[in-house]
Amino acid sequence: MKKPIKAIVWDLDGTLIHFKIDFLRARRNAIELLKKSGVPREILTVKFSILDNIREARLFFEKTKREPEEVSKILKEVDEAVQEVEREAALQAKVIDGMQEVLKFAKAHHLRQAIYTYNTQKNAELSLQIANIIDFFDLIIGRDNVNNPKPHPDHLNLICERLGVSPQEVVVIGDSDRDIQGALELGAHSILILTKISKNWSKDMIDKADFIIQETKLPSKLIEAIKSLL
Repeated sequence: MKKPIKAIVWDLDGTLIHFKIDFLRARRNAIELLKKSGVPREILTVKFSILDNIREARLFFEKTKREPEEVSKILKEVDEAVQEVEREAALQAKVIDGMQEVLKFAKAHHLRQAIYTYNTQKNAELSLQIANIIDFFDLIIGRDNVNNPKPHPDHLNLICERLGVSPQEVVVIGDSDRDIQGALELGAHSILILTKISKNWSKDMIDKADFIIQETKLPSKLIEAIKSLL
């Protein structure tokens, strides 16, 4: 059963900050490295996320019985290439209009706040520093801090453990299916922010979120939603 909240778990990119990453370049870089490692071009595409391309590459490596150590080395090189593109975007991070007021509201009500991101911890910290909002957060957990990033339960579970709260005592705020699904997996509260540019959500997931807030209604409607969960 869900309880009054003690913490807010925030998605970062597209929810709290404008993060203008060159996704196409990042995907191309990842695909080039995977091709060089022997993955057939026909199973890789820039139309799909880096995650999806890596998933296909893993399946290929399993079928061709590549050594685990070799696979780990290849995937590390891919991740490092993607991180470089992410770092460039982090240097241009800007807080989304209205979100600073929400962060201040949460702090004034003694809610702990954490970052729940598929970015790396280092690049997430850089983004928050550039956007001048890092001091609001007690914890930052990126994809490199867990074996299974969101929406897998491990990601949100680790955050809850570190904050000393149960999943039922947190609200996850994000702009994609991955954020809401992660909350649903553990029975946390959830708020979906519908933005102009986010396309990473489905009607099914919208229907499952506890609150749905248009970006144009920030910060007032988001503060109202959080207040109702206290």
